[in-house]
Amino acid sequence: MKGQYSEKKNTESTDTFPRKLILYNSNHTWDDVLIQLELATGYDMLHCEQIAIIAHTKGKAVVKSGDMDELEPVNSVLKEIRLITEIE
Repeated sequence: MKGQYSEKKNTESTDTFPRKLILYNSNHTWDDVLIQLELATGYDMLHCEQIAIIAHTKGKAVVKSGDMDELEPVNSVLKEIRLITEIE
């Protein structure tokens, strides 16, 4: 039984940690950033404002965490207006 458990554990994906989509502070207008965040994520405006404030004051903010399949479409929409992002 112990050996079976080990085999199952070894076949799991090695990429089990959630990745983070990071938004960096940039020279975009406030409204452009908020609108693009809302389009990309579907978050309400208050949540988008919180992300933008953190990015503005700290230099970067986590937009979303998850698998690459979840983050890539969001990142794509943010890149449409050349926001500075990174998936780590």
